[in-house]
Amino acid sequence: MLEGKLGALEIFESILVNLSGGPVRRTHLTHKANLDSRLATKHIGTLIELGLVTKLAREGSYFIATGKGRDFLEQYYELVKLVNSNRTVIID
Repeated sequence: MLEGKLGALEIFESILVNLSGGPVRRTHLTHKANLDSRLATKHIGTLIELGLVTKLAREGSYFIATGKGRDFLEQYYELVKLVNSNRTVIID
């Protein structure tokens, strides 16, 4: 992966972290997750389809992580921890 370029899982993680604390408007989420609006819309839509995020029936575009979304974050962090603990450091 290129330095500075996020993959889908990192973007999902960023969105879910920002939505885990409570409802957030799409525009605030876009800024907090450091995404452009088009990319945020695309990934929020995917997370909704997966049942990890839900849109609240309020005025405006408010979103929140579901229980499944919070579970996904926990499992994602466990996987990252596992991968990082199995890395071998080679020193020349």
